[in-house]
Amino acid sequence: MMKTRYSLIIAMMMLFQTMAICQTKDTLVDVGSHKLHFTIKAGIGVPIIFESGAGNDGSVWKEICKKLSHRTNAPLITYDRAGFGKSEIDSNHVNITNEVNDLYSALKTLKFTENYFFVAHSLGGNYVMKFISNSPKKVKGAVFIDIVSPYFMTPKRASYTKELFRDSIQAIKKESIGFYHLVLNYENTSEIMRQVAPAMETPLTIIASGITPFEGEDRQDFKDALKRFAMEKKNRTYILAEKAEHYVFYDDPQLVIDEIIRLYHQVK
Repeated sequence: MMKTRYSLIIAMMMLFQTMAICQTKDTLVDVGSHKLHFTIKAGIGVPIIFESGAGNDGSVWKEICKKLSHRTNAPLITYDRAGFGKSEIDSNHVNITNEVNDLYSALKTLKFTENYFFVAHSLGGNYVMKFISNSPKKVKGAVFIDIVSPYFMTPKRASYTKELFRDSIQAIKKESIGFYHLVLNYENTSEIMRQVAPAMETPLTIIASGITPFEGEDRQDFKDALKRFAMEKKNRTYILAEKAEHYVFYDDPQLVIDEIIRLYHQVK
C-alpha cells in the first residue's frame, strides 16, 4: 500500500513537471517607461533567448521554436523589441544601449537572473554582442544567423545604409515607429557593435547564408566579412548554408536547430 502511494506521488510530480514545461506564457513586461512583449515556453535550465533582425518582431521565431521544443526542455524566450509587434516604445530613450538594458531588466522581472544562451539573426547580432559586453560571464553561448558583422558594417557603409532611407523616413515613421528609430540610430548601433565585438570571448556558432540580402560585390563582401569574424577566435564555429537565403532558419530549419542544440549542450 505504501509503495503504491509513493508510486502515485512520483507519477503526479512527473505529470505536473511535464505540464509546466509545455506551458507557454504571453505577457507584457514593464521596464520603466514602457512595456515589452514576451512569449515564453516554460522549461528547465538555461533559457534560450531569440533576438530578431531589423524590422522583425519575435513572431519570426514561431516555427523554429515549435520544432526546437521537441528537442529540448530549455525555456524558449522570444520578444518584440521596442516599437515592434506588441511592444511599446519610449521615443525619448530608444537606442541599443537602453534597449539591451531594458531586455536585461525584463529578464530579471521574469525571474531569469542567472545564465543565458542567445540565438540572433541579422542586425539582432548587434544587440546580443552588446548584451554579452554588459554581462560576459552570464552569456554561455550564442548562435548567430547571417548577422551583420563588424568587418562588413564599417562607418562609411553604416552612413550609406542610413542615407538610403532619407527620402522615405517620414513614411517609415507613419508605418513603423520601431523601424523609424532603428534607422535614426543605425550608425550608433553599428558603432557600438564595432566597439564591443573585439573583446568577445563567448563560444559562438556563426551560420552564414549562401544567398545574402545583398547583391554583386556587396554579397561577397558580406560573406567574407562574416567568415573573418567567425574564424578569428578558436571557440567559434563557422557554417555556410550555401543554398539558404538570409532567413536561414526558414530555408534550413534543421541545420539551425541542430547547431543550437549542439552548442547549447556543449556550453551547458
